[in-house]
Parts: sequence; structure tokens; C-alpha cells
Amino acid sequence: MILPDGYTKAEWQPIVRKGRKLVKGHSSFQFALGDLVIEALVGHPRGHGEVTQVIEILGHQIGIPASSLRHYYQVATQWPQDKRRPDVCWSVHERLAYVRSRYILIRKDPYDPISKENHWTVNEAEKVANRSFDTPSNKDERLARTRRLLHSDEDAAEVVKEVITRPEVRRRVVADQRARHLLREAQYEHWRQVDSEMEAEAELAPAEDAAEIEETVKETSAPVVGKEAPLEILRLIGAFASFFVSLQRIIPEVHAQDYNEDTKAAVLDNVTKARMLLDWCESAITTGRTDMDKALAKLLEGEEGE
Repeated sequence: MILPDGYTKAEWQPIVRKGRKLVKGHSSFQFALGDLVIEALVGHPRGHGEVTQVIEILGHQIGIPASSLRHYYQVATQWPQDKRRPDVCWSVHERLAYVRSRYILIRKDPYDPISKENHWTVNEAEKVANRSFDTPSNKDERLARTRRLLHSDEDAAEVVKEVITRPEVRRRVVADQRARHLLREAQYEHWRQVDSEMEAEAELAPAEDAAEIEETVKETSAPVVGKEAPLEILRLIGAFASFFVSLQRIIPEVHAQDYNEDTKAAVLDNVTKARMLLDWCESAITTGRTDMDKALAKLLEGEEGE
């Protein structure tokens, strides 16, 4: 056993034993989740998106990303329980999952040149897997090799940006309802993050900067509303501008045919609320009355309660 500088064998061995025990527990957890999906699918059809639906709903309800749960499931299906080695970590099983002779290979510990011992490591598993996939023979092997090579998010993103320029790839991606949903979610999260950062910058701006911003708004709005426009009017116009920009950004990404009736009803309900607020604004500006009817008051109270 190789020891770090300054450690005796008696000091180092208990640390290694404890670490291996923790890794074993972590591996059991990942296989257990994969087996849970297999168990959930027993006796149910799985040829028309049922597996995806089960994984997404289960992942959401137990608090784990569906992508992780799917990966655990895929590895578990390649390793029946009687073929796994409990003393070998899940990551090794993962690397060997699509090697054709994996059940035989895993029985024998390879030599690890780093520790000078015979035992399975992720490094050795990757060497075996890469040798086995020099010429992938089927779709599963090609995908398995691609997943290993694109392990980092940065590398995966770069490849996606390249392949998405291919028309057939784009067509296949947008033809998949789940892929369209994930893309819309990503776009929403991106713009939500941008908006949050802009709001944070505005909150952190010094008082002098805030005053300068207000003065700039007055100057740029002068041709429309006059130099002496009250600040509340400028703020109201700013709110409208923000509303317009947000809708212009979001609406082109909406594809109503992908949504169920409950989702559509929720959007239309908010459209109705927006119309009521706009009518109230118009009345306040034209008549000077800022009171509201009972229906609108109830609507606003409901929004605040949420």
C-alpha cells in the first residue's frame, strides 16, 4: 500500500477502510434507486414513453433529478443483482455497464499501478471500457461511450452547440415533446436568472446612482410625457415597458399544442386578471378614481395571499 508523506501504515489503513465503507454505501444507494425504477415498471407497459413518465414523476416526488434516476436505472438494468460485486464501487459498474464480457471481467481484480494493489478502480474500468469500445458495435455502446467522453457539462454543452447546427438533428430534437419542454424550461431559467441579476444590481446601486437613473428616465421619457411628469407615472410606464419586453421574449417560445387543459386554463386565468388590472389602470388615468370594484379587490387579495 502506498502511503502519503508523513503517514504510517497504522494511521493510513483505517482511513482507507472507512472511505471504502462509505463508497460501498453510496454504491448501494445508487443501485437501490435503479432497482426501484425496475420494480416500479414490473407488470406495466414500457414501449410508448411509459419509462420516461415513471422516472420523471418518481424523481420529482422523491426529490432527485430525473436525469440521475434514469442513469441509475440504465446501469442497474445492465447489472442483474447476482452479477454485481458489493465490494466494487458503483462507478466501476457504471464504466463497465456496456462491456460485453463485463460479468466475467468484474470477477478478477486488475492491477492498479497507482496503489500497487490488485483491485478495481474507476481508472482501470475506463481503460477496459475504452479498449472494448474502440469500434462500438451497436447503439447502446455508441451512446455509452459518448456519455463517458462527455462527462463534464462544459464538454457536453460545446458538442450540443455544434451538432444542433445540423438540420436533421434539430428536426429530431424539436419533434420530441420532452426535449421541447426541457428547452423551454432552460430558456425560462436563463431569463429568470438574467432578471434576478439585474434586480440585484439595481438594489446594490448607491443612492447617487439611483438618483441618476431616475433623472435619466425622466429625460428619455420627456418627449412622450413631458419633463415635469410625476415619478409614479414614469414608474408606471417603466412597468409597462418591462411587461412588454417580457412577453415579447417569452411568447415566441410558447407552443400551446404541447400543454394540457389545466396548463392552458392557468394561463388564460392570468390573462383575465391582467385585463382587469389594465382596465382599472385606464379608469384611474382617465377619471382620477383609484378605488376598485369588489371583484378586482378580491383578485388582488388572492394574489398577495399566494
